[in-house]
Amino acid sequence: MTWATKNPHTWLVIVDRKSGKRMEIYNDETPNHDFTIPFEVNFSDAATPAVNTVTLYNISKKHASFPKKGMKIYLYFNWGSSKKLICEGYITKVDSTHHDGVTDSKVLSFTEGTNYSNVKANRLKVKKKKTVHKHKIIKVTEKGHYKNKRVPTRETKTVRSNKTYKKGTTYKALIQGIASQCGIKIDRIQLHKNPALTRPYTAKGKPLTLIKQLVQKTESVINYRKGKFEIIDPKSEKRTWIDIDDQDLVQPPSNNEADNGKETWEITTPLIPDITVGVGINMKSKYLKGRFYVKAGQHTSDGENPQTQCSLAAM
Repeated sequence: MTWATKNPHTWLVIVDRKSGKRMEIYNDETPNHDFTIPFEVNFSDAATPAVNTVTLYNISKKHASFPKKGMKIYLYFNWGSSKKLICEGYITKVDSTHHDGVTDSKVLSFTEGTNYSNVKANRLKVKKKKTVHKHKIIKVTEKGHYKNKRVPTRETKTVRSNKTYKKGTTYKALIQGIASQCGIKIDRIQLHKNPALTRPYTAKGKPLTLIKQLVQKTESVINYRKGKFEIIDPKSEKRTWIDIDDQDLVQPPSNNEADNGKETWEITTPLIPDITVGVGINMKSKYLKGRFYVKAGQHTSDGENPQTQCSLAAM
């Protein structure tokens, strides 16, 4: 498939969720909308969101003062006038405006989606009723005089303890239960395997760590796809598929062998908004043929040369 690479458009939308106010800047290379918007958007099969950047050049003081840490940010790109989201997340850092004598620039850093690595272990505790055995001292009359006597009593009290999932619970139900209890939003869950617990399981520890351990046992992976937290089957045929041939490649694919012995291939194309982690790639190059999926990569633009670089693993 040969991708059309004319008429590039970039849109940046920033939303203040408290006030509802929003700022939109876009570039279609026309006189009134020729704002250069360089960016770097990363994606990978990791359980923590990537950190991305976008740079704003020569914008007004009003626009420059609008972005604040914590605001929602959306970045779109397409070859044409229809928007295609390449990332959404939250601003983590706003640099001061830099002036080099000719150009003003401001760099915004943002994460892709919500980072759940800081969700604390105590979110896994639930309230339970517990009967405890105690004793109390009472006065009794014995042979004409008072005497203290220790008698057993029972008391029901509320305690906080870690939730236990019973034998037979599926891994999917277990993962969803931990996520729901801790406020972790999973936008999609597609497991390669879904075994059942062979013994009771008590959820102890940091929630994201537990979810990562459970996902690994199902031979699945966690990733962030355009800001959405997902669990997917890396071998599933049910995915978006994109054809890439030699006319789409900026340069021939390069081979890379990781420490674990698993081979990957690096390809570079003009920016393809539909490519992200987990997307299937049908390689039809004379240098590389076959079916692969995207493990990691990045969309970049210096304002003039939008590209997608990604690492492919064989299906």
